[in-house]
Amino acid sequence: MQKEWKESLAKNDLVSVAKIGRSVGFKGEVLLHLLSDFPESLQKGNTYFSQIGDLTLEYYHAKSSVAKFVQINSKESAKQITNLILYTTKSQSKEQCKLQENEFFWFDIIGSKIVEKGEVLGGVYEIERFCGQDFLSVQTDASLVAQKLPKTFLIPYTARYILEVDSMQNPKVIQTQFCKEILENS
Repeated sequence: MQKEWKESLAKNDLVSVAKIGRSVGFKGEVLLHLLSDFPESLQKGNTYFSQIGDLTLEYYHAKSSVAKFVQINSKESAKQITNLILYTTKSQSKEQCKLQENEFFWFDIIGSKIVEKGEVLGGVYEIERFCGQDFLSVQTDASLVAQKLPKTFLIPYTARYILEVDSMQNPKVIQTQFCKEILENS
């Protein structure tokens, strides 16, 4: 399994799922802090990559956020994995997490072009969440930077600004409104 994870890492195919919190109890249980909008990605028997190697989920209680890994059997061992990030692959995420219509994985939105009234404003290079709201971090198109506009800006991922995500194009195109104003006032 370790070879598969290394290949996925080399292809930039890993997605963060959760961060391991403090140990709880004496059997090696830990708190998990979700880094995903899909708690269903944490399933018994799933193996996740971490900075110290593979960890297989023995069980996870979503209400209490308590998890136990097959490889961790004591409070001392659990303390050693605190703050580790658990990763899965993009393909495994798509397989286990079913999206509703007009929902997208963050990794599918990154790289999209931001277009407003036919003008390319830039490209999404990251997505950040502040106070429960997602924001697209956009690298401004070079032609607009040449006009002395900021090199980057943020767009709230809400219906007020995002009109449509055209997933049929590669890269995806996100049609927006009011975002040029955001850029000009950044």
